Amino acid sequence: MEELKAENAHYERVEFTIVDEQLQPEIARQYPYYYVPTYFVDGIKVHEGAATKDIIRNVFDKALEH
Repeated sequence: MEELKAENAHYERVEFTIVDEQLQPEIARQYPYYYVPTYFVDGIKVHEGAATKDIIRNVFDKALEH
């Protein structure tokens, strides 16, 4: 994510929160997921599981649409 943000200044506008299911189980239980990482944009799951650079770019692009 940091590499993409360094490549595209627009991605700096994307706000995100990382939830550690071990440290924050009460928050993690609020979201439907099985694999990590799982990305949500405005409460909608947009990707779940192993994430490539292209997948993360797609998540950032969807976040910027909202």
